[in-house]
Amino acid sequence: MSISASSSLFWLLLLLAISITITWYFYRKNTWLSAQNTWVKWIIPLLRGTGIFLVLTLLLELTLLVNRTEVEEPILITVLDNSSSIKQYKDSAQIKRSMNSFVQAVKNRFDEKYQLAFYTVGEALKENAPLTLSEHESNHAKAFNYISEQYLNRNIGAILFASDGNYNVGDNPTYPAEKISLTPIYTLGIGDTTPKKDQIITNLYYNDVVFLRDEFPIEVDLEAFKIKQKQVKVSLTQQGNVLGSQVVNYANQEYTFKQVRFNVTANKIGFQPFTVSVEYLEGEFSRKNNTKTCYIEVVDSRNNVCFISNGVHPDLAALRAVASSNENYQSTFLSPKELVEKGLKPDLVVWHNPTFQFDANVSTYLEQHRIPVFYIISPSATNQELTKLKIFATTNGRNQSDEVQGNLNPGFSAFELSDECKQAIPYYPPLVAKFGAMNPLGNTEALLNQRVGNAVKKEPLIYFGKTKQNVPYGVIYGEGVWRWKLNEFMKYQHYDYFTELFSKSFNYLMVKRAGMGLSVQFDKRFGKYDRIGVNANFYNASLETITKPVINLTLIGPQGKKYTNRFNVSGNHYSLDLGTLPSGTYKWTANTTHEKKKYSKSGIFVVEDIGLEQASNTANHGVLKQLSKNSGGTFSALKDYEKLFNQIEGRADITSIERLTIDFWNLVDSWVFLLLIALIFSSEWFLKRYFGAY
Repeated sequence: MSISASSSLFWLLLLLAISITITWYFYRKNTWLSAQNTWVKWIIPLLRGTGIFLVLTLLLELTLLVNRTEVEEPILITVLDNSSSIKQYKDSAQIKRSMNSFVQAVKNRFDEKYQLAFYTVGEALKENAPLTLSEHESNHAKAFNYISEQYLNRNIGAILFASDGNYNVGDNPTYPAEKISLTPIYTLGIGDTTPKKDQIITNLYYNDVVFLRDEFPIEVDLEAFKIKQKQVKVSLTQQGNVLGSQVVNYANQEYTFKQVRFNVTANKIGFQPFTVSVEYLEGEFSRKNNTKTCYIEVVDSRNNVCFISNGVHPDLAALRAVASSNENYQSTFLSPKELVEKGLKPDLVVWHNPTFQFDANVSTYLEQHRIPVFYIISPSATNQELTKLKIFATTNGRNQSDEVQGNLNPGFSAFELSDECKQAIPYYPPLVAKFGAMNPLGNTEALLNQRVGNAVKKEPLIYFGKTKQNVPYGVIYGEGVWRWKLNEFMKYQHYDYFTELFSKSFNYLMVKRAGMGLSVQFDKRFGKYDRIGVNANFYNASLETITKPVINLTLIGPQGKKYTNRFNVSGNHYSLDLGTLPSGTYKWTANTTHEKKKYSKSGIFVVEDIGLEQASNTANHGVLKQLSKNSGGTFSALKDYEKLFNQIEGRADITSIERLTIDFWNLVDSWVFLLLIALIFSSEWFLKRYFGAY
């Protein structure tokens, strides 16, 4: 460690001379001091001079530079595949023992030379967790994303990754692994790569939502291994009823890929299960992967979203693309007058620049028919024009514009955005908004507040409220959301977060609200291993949320099994955790009583049997080999891990590194320095009093 100062030696010597002079002048004729012992004659002036010198150094705004050198040992990271796919191999018990032995061997060999870190990865990434081989998903990319973020600029010597190479969730792990530069990845293969006699339905392709009486396709990917020349039947059934079947011909080959397409007519509303199965052949590796079920929601009508404006604008095009991407939406574009003249009653109106050529008849029409509106406010709107919309108080801003970005309101509760979407929003470019203070009328909730640079304003940028007639509305207080979409595509090569943001905004505004009573928020689709959560609210006559009523939930599952639960009160709303449930279709009913009146809500949801870990009967060592090749590491079987250990120890580039850290210590801002000055002057005062100086 070394220390240097920001000021030159000349100024320090000058201050020292001034301090000595002042001290001499003060004590030069002090008769009391002359009568004291020798050490007292010296120590008291020394304290005074030192204190004066330290005070004077504050005038220089002296900064000390402290240089520290730290040595960081190389880090050896071990990642183990903890997914249940490894159990399908005939020697799975031995594999588990070998993996545990491998971990112990890493500790024995490298504990004194490296910093060791151990992780398991499946559906989740866990540190220092026991190996269970029980996780139902394989998200290997999660491990490498975590390492690239959490070990950024750290001295990673090498990564050891033991797996069968099969992944079924997330990206190909070779992509995030590329972000871990200059770090060799040593992969250890588990399992058998030799295909077994088997038929596997690998994928079903279908639309999540279709409309009543529409014809829609279900496409099937079928893979066959070591099947001799044979004809097999592929069938599509719905709750035991055969909807169609096709015969597939296999050639006498090691591997055959077939695609089968079924065309189905939607004839029943609700979540409908459709099961595809291929007949079982004697000697197949597994029966489980011969069947696959999908759930498709059949609805009887589309939500109509109408975009109105007196001119074209890229914001309208961007938002209309969101509506067009959802098969449950039907969108139209009209002028405000056309909406009234045609007598249309859409589920939602998106009104761009409503104050331009404002027509009070349009506003009255929307109000009379209780149509939710999503306003896009132009920065050119005047205070008088905004007042006409009946959702703004008069603003005090001038007719000028300002560029503002969005800052997420952590207290927003109307709907939930994904973590990825929340992370993307702060980096969206600014909107052009009207300059000055803006005051919405009534009770509103901001999704985004305005932000200029790092300063967050109280004014909202996107917010939601209700009219006096309890009709929901939303406001984008500015123009330029099309830039958000473009920015996201340039950064991520997709529009997913932009679409999520405004799809959920549209859905929130289109929900039919009856005012007082019970409201239940229940997703319609879950995976077999998902924890199922449900939220509820109860509104009194004043449309205030209350938690006094007791709300019960009844589930009727597959085979008529009945579940009864009671909601828990959480803050000003209700919540219930149902845990995991067996696959199938569930009917739910929520009931409560308030002031002798009964309230009820009902619906359905599905739990899909997503057997991800049975999708393959062989290990995929090709992915492991690619990981090692791209990073400068090597691949070997798990049993040969000693070879990898020798390679790691033989690498000259895996070594300790020295890091130089420079700390800046400003004496003016240092409480330690100020305390030292106070202590010196206090010591001088104490000694003078102790030896009789008054």
